[in-house]
Amino acid sequence: MSSLILIIEDERLLCKQLHKALTQEGYSVITSYEGREGIEIAKRENPDLVLLDLRLPDTDGLEILKSFSKFDHPPTAIMMTAHGNVEVAVSAIRVGAYDFIEKPFPLDKLKVMVRNAIRTSELKNNVSAAAMRAQEKYGFDAFIGVSGPVNEIITLFKKLTETDPKTILITGESGTGKGLAAKILHYNGVRRQRPFIELNCAAIPETLLESELFGHEAGAFTDAKNLKKGILEQADGGTVFLDEIGDMSLALQAKLVKAVEERSFRRLGGNRDISVDISVIAATNHDLKALVKKGDFREDLYHRLNVLSFEMPALRDRKEDIPSLTDHFVSYFNVDLSKNITEIPEEIRKTFLNYNWPGNVRELRSTIERAVLLSEDKVLNPRYLKLEDSESLKVQNSEEKMVIDVPIEDASLYQIEKKVIIKALDLNNWNQTRTAEMLGITREVLRYRMKKWGLLS
Repeated sequence: MSSLILIIEDERLLCKQLHKALTQEGYSVITSYEGREGIEIAKRENPDLVLLDLRLPDTDGLEILKSFSKFDHPPTAIMMTAHGNVEVAVSAIRVGAYDFIEKPFPLDKLKVMVRNAIRTSELKNNVSAAAMRAQEKYGFDAFIGVSGPVNEIITLFKKLTETDPKTILITGESGTGKGLAAKILHYNGVRRQRPFIELNCAAIPETLLESELFGHEAGAFTDAKNLKKGILEQADGGTVFLDEIGDMSLALQAKLVKAVEERSFRRLGGNRDISVDISVIAATNHDLKALVKKGDFREDLYHRLNVLSFEMPALRDRKEDIPSLTDHFVSYFNVDLSKNITEIPEEIRKTFLNYNWPGNVRELRSTIERAVLLSEDKVLNPRYLKLEDSESLKVQNSEEKMVIDVPIEDASLYQIEKKVIIKALDLNNWNQTRTAEMLGITREVLRYRMKKWGLLS
């Protein structure tokens, strides 16, 4: 489908020349000789690009630009004028024009400008469409439940998204939905059309984390052949979500303080400050106050992050939400796994309500995914539910060792290994580095197994 161009120009000869030239380029072209009529056509036809004369018989081109800015989807506009000067060009760009061209102009120059403008418009529309899909996916109803804690959280979300908080700290146990909360806050807030970039501070080696955050100049270190923008720069105008902030090293925390406080930083190897307009959302399953007292987290960074903070409720504290969450995940995995589970036995629902869910919603999701995948008919089969305190497998602690109680009929190495790793993660507050050290494996091997079992958020 060809792009639609609207020409608003009172010089009829020029208008006809532009119409012919752009039609030959494969564009669909409509014209108007008056400003107000052009505005109505733009409302009705939703053009991809408008070529707009600055001086029109009935109105001013800058006023038309201002009218376009009120549209739900403002068209890209190129200003044309015989009275060009720097002040007018700056005014047009400020009001929203893509570019500015002074009459008389070569048609080839205009064609290049039109191609670039339409390419930019298509990119902007793709970004807007992606943002709209994300907004639908991460509406307030994405946080499922009817309990008191859920209602309190959603009420708080609505208050926060009405403003533009610069820094938010989300705490809570692993699996409670801190990442989901960050996305809801972004995609319902004033920055929803701008980037949302997530960085897991525990998932990237410290040697690479600084470059990921701040970027680097070419030649800053070995293999840094080209300039790279960090996520703080890429997210300019939008939101940066720093997950597992409590696992960041003290050295890197010191460099992050300035970025959070002043919204400025330097790339690795750089010699100038870069200023950005970002909202910072940080999340952790650690008690940052306790880490500050132990000297494992910087107090100044804690106070900068803790301007607005809230705790995500554990699933055991909102058990009345388990039935609706169960139905949601069964429906989701029916689609995702091409299954058709239509019945959830009452014994399963009772088991879910009586279980303590140490892994919270993440554990519930993984449990249902496994059961949906392995169930043969339309009924969710209880035999495929594997819970921590079920009779299938038990892992207990003693002071110096784990004691594993495995029934003979279910003594699979897969189940033993999975339960041991989950328990080791729990013992280390889901700190992957410490867990890997405890188990005597590399962090990469641990993450590979966590990904295989759906334990990575």
